[in-house]
Amino acid sequence: MRADRTGKARRPRLRWRLPGTFRAPVIPAWAVNWQATLQQTPAAQWLEACWRSPFVAWVLDHWRLLAEVGLYVGAYLVYVFSRGLSYDNVREIAIFNGDRVAELQRQLWFLWEPGWQAWAIEHVKPIVVFLNWTYILTYWPVILALAAYLFLRKRREYYYFRTVVVIDLCAALIVFALFPVASPFAIPGVGLVDTIQAFGPTFYGGDLMSIFYNTNAAMPSLHFSWTVILGVYWLRSLPGGFKAAGVLYPALTFFAITITGNHFVLDAVVGGALAGLSFGAVEGYRAVAARVSQDDIRASWLTLRRKVRQLQIPRTLIRR
Repeated sequence: MRADRTGKARRPRLRWRLPGTFRAPVIPAWAVNWQATLQQTPAAQWLEACWRSPFVAWVLDHWRLLAEVGLYVGAYLVYVFSRGLSYDNVREIAIFNGDRVAELQRQLWFLWEPGWQAWAIEHVKPIVVFLNWTYILTYWPVILALAAYLFLRKRREYYYFRTVVVIDLCAALIVFALFPVASPFAIPGVGLVDTIQAFGPTFYGGDLMSIFYNTNAAMPSLHFSWTVILGVYWLRSLPGGFKAAGVLYPALTFFAITITGNHFVLDAVVGGALAGLSFGAVEGYRAVAARVSQDDIRASWLTLRRKVRQLQIPRTLIRR
């Protein structure tokens, strides 16, 4: 017999019953109030006391500063511990590559460093000592002081130039690992001397200090590359005639790194090119990000117009 919902004959419903009585599970009190139970444990009380401590409050208030300090410390550790990862006899390869750089400059007729240094030591020795101190004092002290100023006063510009420096450093670390180059004064066939060790200050660049930096990282010159980045900042920000500092500062660094025998001219050229590429990477990213935001605004506007048309709102109201 066919069962029809509208007819009188309907299929009877079958109700299944399990044997016995159903008992609800008994949940223990500690499971019901597990949060309160957890808060009463000594470990939770200790964590809560630590969370409410003045130190944690200070860390939460200054987390941006701590993040930047952690970035600098991490970048320095990567710079130091990445020495010699690609080669076992990295010093020999660095000297060999340095000799290749000198030979390339000799073939291109601009191996000027030995002549410049010999003339400066013979005629203007006080200027050589001045350039020794310039090599030391116009690098990390200026970079860190300017970074602190920008972080405290001009945070947006700080993030921009900090990103340029980080990109520059990452690219330089790759070159240091794949193509280590020793300083020119360490290459026998070039004929340069280490003026810092010859005329002072001898504490810089000695055997004890060599463990804190990479002695086979002459190409590209971060000394010159980062001063170019700072020079660009001064050209953009300083008023009037003070903009000349943006040109004089990299020029002074160029003569300091070459006459002291720490870098070739080609090291400085590659360092300047690397700074330009880093600026190009940041500017390219900003252009793409701006284009994407414009596309989002355009898409949002088109979506709004489509919804307005679906609602059939009079145009007079929209114009108002």
